[in-house]
Amino acid sequence: MKVCDTMRALLITALICPLAALAQAPITYQGQLTESGLPHTGVVDMEFAFYNVPTGGAAELVVPQPGVSLNDGMFQVALDMDGLDLSQTWYLEPRVQGTSLTPRQRITAAPIALYALSGAGIGSYESVITVAKSGGHFASVADALASITGNSPSNPFLVWVGPGEYSETELVDIPAHVHVRGSGPEVTLITSDRSSSEPNQLAATVYLRDLARISDLSVENTGTGSLGYAIYSFLASRDAVIDNVTATASGSGTGGGRSGIHLRSSAPTINNSRFKGYGATGFGTAVNAGLTAVHTEAGGFPQALILNSTFLGGASSTVQNCTDNSGTGYGIQIDRSTPDIRNSHICGGYRSVALLQNGQVRIQHSELRVSSSSGAFMFEITASGFISVTHSALFLFNNSFKFTGAGTSLICIHNYATNHWLPVSNGTTADTACNQ
Repeated sequence: MKVCDTMRALLITALICPLAALAQAPITYQGQLTESGLPHTGVVDMEFAFYNVPTGGAAELVVPQPGVSLNDGMFQVALDMDGLDLSQTWYLEPRVQGTSLTPRQRITAAPIALYALSGAGIGSYESVITVAKSGGHFASVADALASITGNSPSNPFLVWVGPGEYSETELVDIPAHVHVRGSGPEVTLITSDRSSSEPNQLAATVYLRDLARISDLSVENTGTGSLGYAIYSFLASRDAVIDNVTATASGSGTGGGRSGIHLRSSAPTINNSRFKGYGATGFGTAVNAGLTAVHTEAGGFPQALILNSTFLGGASSTVQNCTDNSGTGYGIQIDRSTPDIRNSHICGGYRSVALLQNGQVRIQHSELRVSSSSGAFMFEITASGFISVTHSALFLFNNSFKFTGAGTSLICIHNYATNHWLPVSNGTTADTACNQ
């Protein structure tokens, strides 16, 4: 094997525990091996040498790592620094098949446990747990979360999830003051086949509670029961955050529903994320949605803040094309909720946006699409409440595809039809608003 000519350290991500415990704990090191610019696949013998100088000198500690498996070049190892003086700066030199990769990488002295986290722009965490296919605290995200105690505003936790697919049986339950962060939506996947006949966390892969956060990973639900959600959230405020997440529910089955995210009396902040639901069949009865939301508790309607995100719903995995009117696909389906949606893309094969019973859907600076098949409508309002769309782009084939339902409150201000880039009409009723 030709020794790879480049090594790119994606993150010297998290030391497994706070500084006080580091003397007896490993660090988790993640990187990628490439050969001639391409990720290397296979198994290699590695070792990691710690020096107290950037060049020359003798290694103070060498940690062997035989038989390291590479997945698209990616690897992750646990390196035991026991015996080193953690109050000083160290330089790490990886070696592959006996060949050193240079330059050495500087590991700052104090606080070592927070070095990579601050450098990655995550901020400071009092407690850090790693989940990895090998070498981490846990191999299961659900198990890592179940182990957490003492989380509070003064003791926030970071659960960092390394590259790979994590197939979970138990609910991935993210409590308050805990941030679950992956290595990127195309790198870290949390998946399950959980489903339920009840619209609650039993149907979900991930449960996001108030004051919790999830970012930089993908979540999947392939359950074939009545209901399946990638992410479920209940009674969360805008202080619960979803950022740079791809969430897909795709289990097959007749009837029921699939939602990339289901909000129950919940109003999290969602940013730069993608939600998709497909797989359920049954014209006019099944629901495949990027987002579903319902308010079931006393008090005012929840007001989620949604920014720079995508919502897709349809019958099949080609839902992103927004061409299949199977009578199941909703970009967004809302019941007694008031989300504030900005700079987003909403596409449903059957309905782009549907408002049931009551509530308000406020959309600004976004793009909306729906299938060109007969029976598909951009907007549906079945009772009271209203949908307002301002400064946005609507892919309307003609006015007959615009609106259906018993409600009349469709507010359209300063919008364009993207199929010919001409203004659609302003108005505050279904008859006058958004006509081409």
